[in-house]
Amino acid sequence: GGDDTYTQAVVNAGGAAAVVAAMGGHVADVELQRLGCGALANMAAGDDDACKQAVVNAGGAEAVVTAMDGPVADDVELQTLGCGALENMAAGDDPCPQAVVGAGGAEAVV
Repeated sequence: GGDDTYTQAVVNAGGAAAVVAAMGGHVADVELQRLGCGALANMAAGDDDACKQAVVNAGGAEAVVTAMDGPVADDVELQTLGCGALENMAAGDDPCPQAVVGAGGAEAVV
């Protein structure tokens, strides 16, 4: 649909990599971590496996796991958004699910 077109444009422009970089540079900023998880979840949502793969390739799974395990890990909203992002990434074709598990995604959600 139309939303997938916009998502693809953001991913193609390096959106996932930019979000991952911002999250990595501001690990103690809970609002940025929430927004980052939400953005990565949105980029990995839908039926476009290429977008899911691009988010994984940009380090999205690792960034989300780091946020869920980092200095602001006690934030419930962050945990909820992180779970959604990991769920969306894991719903892609191989090797996306393996990448989420490899990044510690399974441990992060339990």
